[in-house]
Amino acid sequence: MHLTHYAAPANDQPGGGAANFCPNCGQPVSATDTFCPNCGANLQVATGDTNQFQTSQQPQATTPTQQRTAPTRPARKPRQPWSKKKKRLWWGIGVAAVAVIGFFVWGSNHYSRAATLDRTINDIKSGKHLTDDFTSASSDLTLSKSKLLPINRYYSDHSQDLSKLKADLDNSGRSSDGDFVYEQNGHHLLFFPKYQISVSPVYPTVTTNHTGNVITLDNHKIATATSDSFTKKLSAMVPGEYHLQSQGKIGGHNLTNSSDYHITSSKTYDLELTTISVELDTVAGSNVYLNGKKIGTADSTGTYQIKNEPWTSDMSVYAAYTSSAGKATTPTTKLKKDDDGSYVDLDYKDMMDKGDADDFISNLFEAAQNLADNDDSTDDDGDDMSDFFVNGTSNSYYADLRKMAKGYNDNDNLDAIGMDTDVTDVKPGPNGTSEVVFTVEYTFGLSDYDYDHVQDFQYTATVQPASDDSSQSYQILKYGHAVKTSDRHEDD
Repeated sequence: MHLTHYAAPANDQPGGGAANFCPNCGQPVSATDTFCPNCGANLQVATGDTNQFQTSQQPQATTPTQQRTAPTRPARKPRQPWSKKKKRLWWGIGVAAVAVIGFFVWGSNHYSRAATLDRTINDIKSGKHLTDDFTSASSDLTLSKSKLLPINRYYSDHSQDLSKLKADLDNSGRSSDGDFVYEQNGHHLLFFPKYQISVSPVYPTVTTNHTGNVITLDNHKIATATSDSFTKKLSAMVPGEYHLQSQGKIGGHNLTNSSDYHITSSKTYDLELTTISVELDTVAGSNVYLNGKKIGTADSTGTYQIKNEPWTSDMSVYAAYTSSAGKATTPTTKLKKDDDGSYVDLDYKDMMDKGDADDFISNLFEAAQNLADNDDSTDDDGDDMSDFFVNGTSNSYYADLRKMAKGYNDNDNLDAIGMDTDVTDVKPGPNGTSEVVFTVEYTFGLSDYDYDHVQDFQYTATVQPASDDSSQSYQILKYGHAVKTSDRHEDD
């Protein structure tokens, strides 16, 4: 009889104890195996512990199909470090990204509407890069550096007008006269807006009054008069400052009509050759200016004579007076041909008339004397002494005058006090003020003496137009230290 050998049960295997089986295919595995030698399954992942395996008396039978379709997990490969080439690639991408972002941030700021306008205004003042800042709004005006210089010529000498131009362009995009429009005109570097000032041309006309007169524009001859009523319309020009001149010989005398003109419209400019004589009346000692240039000083009567001065259609005069308080100027007055042989007043705005100043100072010290005599600080019209001062009782100069008058009132050695005033001069001050020079004669009646003590003091008060709620037309802003000019005794 033949004996058939059967595989011993798992627990009867050599070595004893429970056998280990692959949880995927059921084949026996060793405790030291990491992967199943039959199917390659990761035994550590399958059991969740590298030191423990699933134990069973008998593995479950599996069909060949189940064995073929059972999923397997490939072993994880350790992460490899980046190569130098890969590092350089990613560093380059990072640097490029930062550069692109920086480029757009810079361009958005540099080419913004406000930043471009700031640079344009600086260029107008300096005369640089004007062809980049301006564009023509008309086909018959081709811009160039020389054609744009009249803009720089005017605004470099008129900073306030340049500030106004900037404000107009910033707020509305258009100058007040309509000659300049600030707008976008294309792009910079494909991405950023390009802002420029679009110029509208002007077409001025010039006239002169004698055949043969030579007319020049910025020292370049543009015409010779062919009649005694010659007219010429000029070609398209950029608004700005130009020098127009007409020159000829009349009655054996060489005459020139020459002046700088701020041309901003298509109007007519008269270059007639004639002379003008005018008497200017202003404050004595004032400097007189003709077309912005000092030509002399008014005499002690406030008079200055202009004699046989070649007349221009843009001829203007003003006066300026400088004192320790500052500089005051009169409004500018244009001289017309009809002013020849006449008088022209150059008055300082808000300056106090000498007669008004005399009444004003007299009433002020009338109130001060009443306070010294009977403790009543009003003048004969009932106006309080504080009404004569800017800010009333808060004015420190009012407080000083009141303190002085009260001191006289409290002095038992005084029988009486007299205050007589006299305005000796009125001069213009800065910002519409007046410098009023006056004297006060103080007469002290002494109770123990048979004479009066008399003192004269001189003051200079800064006076300005009063506020609407004041009873006075003018008020004292301040006055300087009193200067004693006389001190004497007079018998009763």
